[in-house]
Amino acid sequence: MQDVREALVDAALTRWPEYRWRESDLHRGAFHLVLTAPGGPSLRATLGRCGRERSRREANTLLTLESARLALTIPRVLDGPHWAESPRTWITSLTTVPGSPTDDLTTCSVPRLSAYAETLNTLRAASSTCGNSLPPVRAWCGGDQWPDIVQRDLIPRLEAPVGAVAAERVESLLETESHAVPMLCHGDFGPHNILWSEGKVASVIDFDHACIGDPALDIAPLISFHGASSVTSLGSPEEIQRAMLHRATLPLQVAAAAHLAGLGQLRDHALANFARRLAERTLFDPAGKTPS
Repeated sequence: MQDVREALVDAALTRWPEYRWRESDLHRGAFHLVLTAPGGPSLRATLGRCGRERSRREANTLLTLESARLALTIPRVLDGPHWAESPRTWITSLTTVPGSPTDDLTTCSVPRLSAYAETLNTLRAASSTCGNSLPPVRAWCGGDQWPDIVQRDLIPRLEAPVGAVAAERVESLLETESHAVPMLCHGDFGPHNILWSEGKVASVIDFDHACIGDPALDIAPLISFHGASSVTSLGSPEEIQRAMLHRATLPLQVAAAAHLAGLGQLRDHALANFARRLAERTLFDPAGKTPS
């Protein structure tokens, strides 16, 4: 990791020499590396294949949300994406936004629920201003090809009974979400992507999965952190039911995205996660709750 950090620092200094990149912090996500300069911007670097396509899609999403005057503080694209020969990846410069991540990702207090609801309402209110400029639902893991990727490339890697359930979960989700009224969705709306200040939401980050889709999609990650019973105030009973169906397929979405990016270890980890949740009967909800 140190060699990668040094290569990213050198790439950042070449393009944006006015910032103190040598003092920067490096954070690793599932599909990106993020380098943050003290008092300066952040640099995002893609991991795996298809970096150009992914970086452009992610940058265009932020530009669309900025032009829509979204009533939230989110990162803005400063420059890029650009190819960095070393460490052979695509890099984009983004503004650093205020706030800090919470140390407690699982507690779901009344103030936190209220903050979630307010932020989700802000997103949904901006649905009409984004038009058709955002990527399609699940573009990050294959878009409308996602079911085929699961069937062709992922299910053969699962034991037969698990693979059959995976196919059933995908089919059920697609049928159920077709009845939802599409709205602006963050796509990975969890406490890990919300920055806080003095108990309030200061910023929202990581809009890589943003789309116009089923609003229950944004409740699904919250179920993973807090459980379905804790987030019932964030949607209608029908939305909570759909959110559990979304949650059941999240490992299959991560696995598909990792497969497309050539990140085999992450793909296999996600598939093992799906199989484990199935065995533990926690596909839909960490506490074992199931949709009716």
